[in-house]
Amino acid sequence: MSYISRKEKELKTKIIPQTKKEDFEEFWKVQIEKMREVPLKIERKKLDLPYKLFDTYMISFNTHDKTIVNAYFCVPKHKEGEKLPCVAVYQGGGGTDGIFADIVATGVCTFCMDVRSQGGYTYDKAEYDIMDDYRGALMNHNILNKENFYMRNIYLDAVRCIDVIASLPEVDTEKIVSYGGSQGGALTIVSGALSDKVKKVYPAIVSYCCLEQRVEAGSGVFGATKEYLTKHPEHTDAAMDTLSYFDINNIVSLLKVPSFFNLGMIDPICIPPFVYSAYAHTSGPKEIMFSPFTPHRVSLEYRMKIYDEFSKL
Repeated sequence: MSYISRKEKELKTKIIPQTKKEDFEEFWKVQIEKMREVPLKIERKKLDLPYKLFDTYMISFNTHDKTIVNAYFCVPKHKEGEKLPCVAVYQGGGGTDGIFADIVATGVCTFCMDVRSQGGYTYDKAEYDIMDDYRGALMNHNILNKENFYMRNIYLDAVRCIDVIASLPEVDTEKIVSYGGSQGGALTIVSGALSDKVKKVYPAIVSYCCLEQRVEAGSGVFGATKEYLTKHPEHTDAAMDTLSYFDINNIVSLLKVPSFFNLGMIDPICIPPFVYSAYAHTSGPKEIMFSPFTPHRVSLEYRMKIYDEFSKL
């Protein structure tokens, strides 16, 4: 038995059960319906950048609250009126570089949303009851209220992003896919699970899986959540209840389109058993690439494989 086969066999013994509440699906159905009741308003501005093979636009759009989300939209030079495939690229935590020339070079458009409150140009105008001063405590913002929790806001932004892409004249709406790593991997799954316009998802080293266990481990951004609940243990049940609605290990049950995961087998942040659990619970057609001895980064082998798929869209 190969090394990877042995490791996958071990992971199959560590699959973490889902924690969905009875109203999980209804909650998300209502959230998406409410968001889409807000008329979509889009502004675009062509940027003067030194790229000769594609044009880049700054797209600004409204979402479910007062926040205006910004995104980079890159379009390969093409014949007027020609529709092109588009990859929605979601960034990892704190990512602000939204131009992915290597993906555009495969002949597709890219659309990269700037995640609110993470150092880019999208300023979060949501109102939060809990604004802890722990370092990196975004995941604590309104953690006791799932109706205005920070993660709810970025998940809805990710779905709104797909609605925007589908409205752009350069885009072939039958060829919209999504891709991202870490936080971007989570938002990629959200886009496919909660939107009705994404045809395939490519989630890599997926974050936000098995959130109870992430908090217990104090892994990545959830170290601040562990610290908060250590100080306020009386809020533990309410916080865990909220997190269950945003746990990718639960969200994947709504994912019906094909998916192609990447798992870093020594990732200390997006811990392998957590990512594999989400993969195991995924409903639709799926495959996974294991990257041995790869820490918290998307492997080159995986990127080359999916870029080849993008070039054939």
